[in-house]
Amino acid sequence: MDNVKLSTLTPAQYQFLESKKAEGFYDHKTREYLYALIDKLESQRKANTRAENRLRERFKGIEFGILLPEGQKSTGRIKFKSSLCVNGVHEGDIITGGTLIINSQGSVYGNLRAEEVICKGRLAGDVAAEKKLTVYSTGSMLGDVVAPSIQIAPGALFKGKCKLGTPVNGTRTNGGPGEDALPSPAGGIRDLSRAG
Repeated sequence: MDNVKLSTLTPAQYQFLESKKAEGFYDHKTREYLYALIDKLESQRKANTRAENRLRERFKGIEFGILLPEGQKSTGRIKFKSSLCVNGVHEGDIITGGTLIINSQGSVYGNLRAEEVICKGRLAGDVAAEKKLTVYSTGSMLGDVVAPSIQIAPGALFKGKCKLGTPVNGTRTNGGPGEDALPSPAGGIRDLSRAG
């Protein structure tokens, strides 16, 4: 860091951004700060040093994953384009275009639609996974699932029906309405995408 020349970011801002992973999961406050730094680099691209432009290119167009921290409870329907990691408790449906990870200390009570679902914690709800559902030995799932690949580790708790195949848009695992028809809780849908 001592030899890095900067013109747009402070050394602390550069170190902070440089230490982050493009595929990482971050809480709301951290994500907003990261996006502000990236926007600053983008708006000053002609004044940036070589090191700053390399950093700008590394994070260009990135959509960081959301982290719901341990000890935090959230409610309502969440819709997000990228990945989501749940370490706390969420009550409500989740729709994500990326991977949904429920870590061992996390719990989700609601229906899920994601590219891939990884359950190491507790899940009570139906799952529609475009690629894969994995329930680890520490995980428990109560609900039906539709996915082309389903892996349930020895020791995991699973109670529900499995259907191998790709979920069809407009249908949920229980044959009911799809994501467009999921009931919206009071307050509506929270779109957690960067633009949302």
